[in-house]
Amino acid sequence: MRYDAAPAAMQPINSGYNNLIYSNLMEVMEVKKIIALMVIFIITMSTVTANAAANVAALMYHRVTRDESRVDEYTISPDMLDSDIAYFISNGYITMTASELAAADMSEIDGRNILLLTFDDGYSNFYTEVFPILQKYNAKATMYIVGSYINRYGYLIADQVHEMAHSGLVEIGNHTNAIHHTPRALLENIYNTPNSFFEIILDIKNNGETLKNITSIDVTSLSWPYGYYTTELDREVKAQTGYGITFSTEYGVNIFTGDTSLPLKRMNRDCYASTQEVFERANNLFY
Repeated sequence: MRYDAAPAAMQPINSGYNNLIYSNLMEVMEVKKIIALMVIFIITMSTVTANAAANVAALMYHRVTRDESRVDEYTISPDMLDSDIAYFISNGYITMTASELAAADMSEIDGRNILLLTFDDGYSNFYTEVFPILQKYNAKATMYIVGSYINRYGYLIADQVHEMAHSGLVEIGNHTNAIHHTPRALLENIYNTPNSFFEIILDIKNNGETLKNITSIDVTSLSWPYGYYTTELDREVKAQTGYGITFSTEYGVNIFTGDTSLPLKRMNRDCYASTQEVFERANNLFY
């Protein structure tokens, strides 16, 4: 028997079937191509993020007063603060609060120069002298407050704390309470005794609640009194409070990669250095 080619009437059916298979193959190849490109993109972005770093200068201030007879190691004039902020911003620095830095996407701040303006204790002149300068430059700062100092003479009152916390410029951070009244020598013994951690963490939590009751905003950062801490205690505090970032008084600049497992360094701003000197130190030109 002789077998001839399929009748012409059947050809369109075979042709359509083949076209369907070809179309499906093309779609599969396109999907695979897209998936491969996505994988390459994710790997590339992960590498960029892993290598990303920002130069973070955390300046530490305490009192700011117009009384020039009172300027010292921990007290500067409003003009000095104004000069600091103006100079850093004009030289490409951006200001952030502590918790903004902790939550930052490293791909967005990679290679940036960041200025953290931190103030300890909660003196009343923060509201009268510092806050207006922050508003002038739309600069952000973090104020670390001892809860029991609020409403005392020479310190911020609750209404001022609430107002600034809702200004968009000031973060209210934890500076502990009873711990702040404890001599450093005694703290060294307490901090190195894990059995004492409960009382320390309770003090920090209570101070945080005091501040939250005033501002209605969660506290998420801490400045260690005297800048003293132990790695074990700092780790435990973060685990128990959920705080994203802490600060010491160890002098230096931070090459920030997103790692907040240890307290960040700060540079105390005294009255003896010029703004230019502070800026050079912030850029590792000299110490």
